[in-house]
Formats: sequence, C-alpha cells, structure tokens
Amino acid sequence: MKKLHTIIVRKSGPVATLLLNRPQVKNAMDLQMIREMTFSFTKLNREKDTRIIRLSSEGTNFSAGADLNWMRAGMAQGKEQLLKESLELAGLFRTIRESSAVTIATVKGRIMGGAIGLLAAADLVLAERSSSLAFSEVKLGLIPATIAPHVLRKAGYSRTLEWMLTGRTIPASEALDGGLFHRLCETGSLDQTADHLISDLLSNGPLALAGVKDLIANLEWRTDPAQVDQYSAELIAAFRVSREGQEGMNAFFEKRKPDWIETT
Repeated sequence: MKKLHTIIVRKSGPVATLLLNRPQVKNAMDLQMIREMTFSFTKLNREKDTRIIRLSSEGTNFSAGADLNWMRAGMAQGKEQLLKESLELAGLFRTIRESSAVTIATVKGRIMGGAIGLLAAADLVLAERSSSLAFSEVKLGLIPATIAPHVLRKAGYSRTLEWMLTGRTIPASEALDGGLFHRLCETGSLDQTADHLISDLLSNGPLALAGVKDLIANLEWRTDPAQVDQYSAELIAAFRVSREGQEGMNAFFEKRKPDWIETT
C-alpha cells in the first residue's frame, strides 16, 4: 500500500472516505496532493465493492486552492513542465468525474480556486450554509482553465462566466441556486447529514446507481432523437431483466427489503 502524506483514506464496507489532510495550510493543493488523490481515486475505482466515495477535509476549511509555494516554484519552470503538471490536475478531475462509484464532496469553510474543481467533478456536493467559494485566479492574473469544463457543465454559461470574471466571494446559497452545490446543512452537522445521504444512497441498487451515472453521461452528448429513444429503451429493458432489477421489483411486491440492503 502506498504511503500517503497529504490525504487520509478510510474504507468501511462499500463506502470510502478521502480526507484532505494539510490543515496547517488550509488544505492547499500541491503536486503531491494531486498525485495522491489521483492514485487513491484510481485504486478505489478498481475495487468493485466501492459504491460511494466521499471527499472531505480535516481542519476548518475545505481547501484554499493551489498551494502558494507550489505556485511560486512554477514561476521558475518552463512551459513544458507547467503543461505536464496542469495535465495531471485535469486528469484528477476527470478521474473523479468518471468514477463508477457515486462521488460526494462534503465541504465547509472556504473553497478557493482550483479546489472548486474537486466539487464540480463530484456527483453530489453537500455544504455547510456558512461555507463560501471564489474563483480567485483572476486576482492573480490567471484563469481557472482546468476546472472550467466541470463548472460549466453544472452551473451553465452565464453564471460560470460571471463567477470567473469577477472572482468575488460566492455564498453557499448562491452556489446551491447555481447548481454547483446540491444540499446545504447547518454548521457543525456536516458529518451527520452526510451519513444520512450515504444511507439513502446505499438503499438503492448498486448497479442502478452506476447505471444512472452512465445514462446521464451518455445523454449529455447524444442529440439525435431517434438515437436517444433507442439508447434509453435498450437500457431500461436491460435493467428490467437484470438480476438486480428482478430482485428490486420482487422485493417491492413481497414487501421486503432487496438483498443489497441486507448485505450492507
């Protein structure tokens, strides 16, 4: 097992938790953290029993974005090396987005710059009402390039443009309205609320959860109505005859819990 220095990984049954663990620098992201997160997500994605991956943090803030020491070191690097590191960051976001597990980001405090990409790449985001975020790159003469595709998918063109142009502080309620956050909870109740959400998700069919993720990802790029009809019809037919689909329907009519609940 690879020794991790910037994150903590815990596994309990079908649920894995990744904790950003650099509270002394407000969980700022450096290249080591990016690589350790990519390694850990990739490893968990290969474990077929992993159904949910929760991304959270130690300390009072989710993440201050890019580590300033890492950014300072980049000033002396050439474009080729900077491109390589930027591709590693983009790869982390894609690894999170394409995970077959349901990914949940649970956040508190401040979320700055590149760290917002972690939220945008996750399936669901649960945040404390007191949390806030800012696309602070423009304040440094930079742009939020690697996170933009993921934020754009969730928040849309107009809102994403305004957020990234101004670099202003965005309260949790606005992030919720904009589709970047999905649920808010009171300060101090993040873990309890996350446990309830995870419990609800575990009551759903494991293959159905993964199937919903594939369904939405595929529908996002399909534009031909006939192709959409054919694809969606084939998919629901396949799930209706699947073992999980049959078990779920039988359990409903027999007024019992399906076997995936009994075994978790």
